[in-house]
Amino acid sequence: MVKIISFDLDGTLINWDFANSLWFEGMSRRYAQRWGIDNEKALREVTSRYDGVGMERIEWYDIRYWWKEFDLPGDWRELVSECRPNIKTYPEVHEVLEKLSRRFEVIVITNGARELAEVEIEQSGIGRYLKRVFSATSDFGLVKKTGAFYSEVLKRVGTAPHEIVHVGDNWIFDYLAPKETGIKAFFLDRDGKRSGKDVVKDLREFSNTILMDRQT
Repeated sequence: MVKIISFDLDGTLINWDFANSLWFEGMSRRYAQRWGIDNEKALREVTSRYDGVGMERIEWYDIRYWWKEFDLPGDWRELVSECRPNIKTYPEVHEVLEKLSRRFEVIVITNGARELAEVEIEQSGIGRYLKRVFSATSDFGLVKKTGAFYSEVLKRVGTAPHEIVHVGDNWIFDYLAPKETGIKAFFLDRDGKRSGKDVVKDLREFSNTILMDRQT
């Protein structure tokens, strides 16, 4: 029987407005000021540096790393505070979390650094639905790209693979990787580019599927 519902955070519960304003608009603006170049060139250079590291390395998610790498003055927390008003959930999120949290233990598993995840959860008001939050990069020093990572999460929560369901918007991190360790996973495809029995177009569809399975 399923006891735990696990959600990815960015692109699943929280839309991309905050991430885009922080990592691209805000960071490139600071970079432009620091190096005396225009914003367009700064955005190209910042994006190129991100791409050079890639999403499969923990540095990609570490704002402290990038602040030092770009040699930016001041405190990165100031930029986070500036971008904080852009933190917004997708429309169905509160409804879905409220419904599922009455029947299951709800957790978050994100690649994002804990200091950013905590800001997103607090600002969005979803913390009241969550039992635990795991940052792969901060808590494990890993990216959630393998079944081995999800096995570590299972140990932390003290549960078996068949007792947890995970959903997220990254095909590798949120679908293939958890399936490697026997976790039932769903791929959240808000753009409608994929199809299949484990693909959902939004979290309302995911919630309905989970609750129907529970009744059968």
